Amino acid sequence: MSNDEEIFFKWSPDYSVNIKTIDDQHKVLVDILNCLFVAVGKREGDKAIAGILEALMGYTQKHFTLEENLMRQAKYPELESHMEEHRKLIKELDILTKKYMLEDKPIYFEMLKFLKTWLRAHIQGVDKKYSTTLREAGFSVDAWEKEATAEFTAMSNSKKWWELWK
Repeated sequence: MSNDEEIFFKWSPDYSVNIKTIDDQHKVLVDILNCLFVAVGKREGDKAIAGILEALMGYTQKHFTLEENLMRQAKYPELESHMEEHRKLIKELDILTKKYMLEDKPIYFEMLKFLKTWLRAHIQGVDKKYSTTLREAGFSVDAWEKEATAEFTAMSNSKKWWELWK
């Protein structure tokens, strides 16, 4: 993103969970959200929305799977409630996508507002909580970070979905 007018959700160190791979993935989700904002601002929402929705859904699901694997490996006691938060977001994205695809309703502003609010609250709430718990318990994320990085590399090599919105 080049100038401030193109930034709907500005990343800040306050959002860091102190796990580099997770922060990097959250930054991509923020970038996808900002791409939607730019497309809507340029009145290109209709052309861009399908690719952005596909990128958002694919990336979010992969991120959630990897994040849940980390919590599972660390035996995080609140894994189930965290997974429920993830399921709620996927369900809401699915509802918005269907509203757009099946009913041909404009969903841009609804989606932008929902995602910005959800991402901010989720990262600063439950994500920071699990990362703090893992650090305090002395759990090393090194092995998980290698695995997560390899999975995203494989995903990016096999599917160029982000090209749709860049």
